[in-house]
Amino acid sequence: MTAGLTFPDGGLVEHLTTATELVPDEVRHDSGQAAELADCIADGYYHFWMDALHYIGHWADEVGRDDELPTEFWTRVVQAASAMEFPQFVPYCLGKAQGFPRQDPGDLMAAFSTLPSVVEVPGGLRELCLEAADHLREDDPAAARMLDAVDLGALSAHLRDGAYDRLGEALSELFSDAFDDLFQLVTAPEFPAEQAKHAWAVIGPNPFRVVLGDGMFPTTEAEPWWRAR
Repeated sequence: MTAGLTFPDGGLVEHLTTATELVPDEVRHDSGQAAELADCIADGYYHFWMDALHYIGHWADEVGRDDELPTEFWTRVVQAASAMEFPQFVPYCLGKAQGFPRQDPGDLMAAFSTLPSVVEVPGGLRELCLEAADHLREDDPAAARMLDAVDLGALSAHLRDGAYDRLGEALSELFSDAFDDLFQLVTAPEFPAEQAKHAWAVIGPNPFRVVLGDGMFPTTEAEPWWRAR
C-alpha cells in the first residue's frame, strides 16, 4: 500500500502540525472536531491530536469530502501514528493516501464471506467466514452464485439492496468475533497484493480510535471505532 507514496521527514510535532495545517478550515469546522483538535494541541496530548486528525479524515471519507484532504495529510498522519507506535492507524491512512474509495458494510461483509475463496485463512477465522457465507446462501439462493464467483461488486450490492438489513445482526456478531484475526491477516506484509480489494473492504469501514485503557494509571490504546464508543 506504500507504492508511489513519499513519506516526509520530520519529528512527531512537525508531522502533527503540518497535517493540521493541511486540513481546510471548513472541513475542520464541519467535522465537529475543531474544539477537540484545538484542546489537544494546546495541552500537548499528541496521541489524541493524532486521533482527532484521523477522525477528521474518516469523517471526510464518510461524507464524500476526502478529496479536500491532500495526500500529504494522510502520509503525515501515518508518520505520526508510526512514531507513537499506533500501527493500527496506518493501513487506513495508507489506503486513503492511495485514493482508495469509501467502503460500507456491504463491501465489508462481501469480503468477509468470500475471503477463504481467495487466500489461505486459519481454521477458526475460516469457520467464521464460511458461517457468514452460509447465512447469505440461506437467505437468498441468488447469493450462492455471487459467492461462488467471488463477485465482490455484485455481492456488496446484494447486501446493500436488503440482505444486510435482514442479516446484519448475525453477520455483525460473526465479524466482531473475527475482527482481530481478520485485521491481522489482511494487514500482514505477506497478504497477496492481488487481493487488495478484500483487504481494503476490511480496513476501510473499520478505522481506529485512541482510548484510555483501564487501571489506576491508564495508558492509551487503539480500538476499532465500534469498540471505542
